[in-house]
Amino acid sequence: MAGVRSSLILAKRNPPLNTALGIQNMTMRFLTFLLMFFSTQVFACFAPIQGEEYDALVVITKIGKNRYSYEFPLEVHGYKNDGTVILALSQEERGSIMADSPHMEIFPKEVSGKMKGEFTIPENETNAFLIVSWPPEEDCCLCSFLAYSKLVNRE
Repeated sequence: MAGVRSSLILAKRNPPLNTALGIQNMTMRFLTFLLMFFSTQVFACFAPIQGEEYDALVVITKIGKNRYSYEFPLEVHGYKNDGTVILALSQEERGSIMADSPHMEIFPKEVSGKMKGEFTIPENETNAFLIVSWPPEEDCCLCSFLAYSKLVNRE
């Protein structure tokens, strides 16, 4: 009986190894979670910054039958357009498009701090609008600014 009592007293003074390991595992899990929380990927952008104030920056002007010119600022809030614009074609409404939707890349030119160019709505398409982005220079964590032009219809 004395041997059992002394074992209980020692167990109270020195907790079993598995209890100590359980606390150590919880500490490691907490530190791992904390590192994940503060990693750069957590601060990544999941949706671009967009809205009417940015849409208004993209101006389209009719210059001929189914032919249009466009312009927009080279820079928005310190972010520069990368020289590429998406011409979305035959959409029911303006906005994001699916990867398999009809579209083409067009390449404006920089003229006095503005990006300018022209496009023609192809014969087999019903309408068009532009999707303009001003991406961050870094590959990680910051959101692009995104604008949609007005929808123009083929005559």
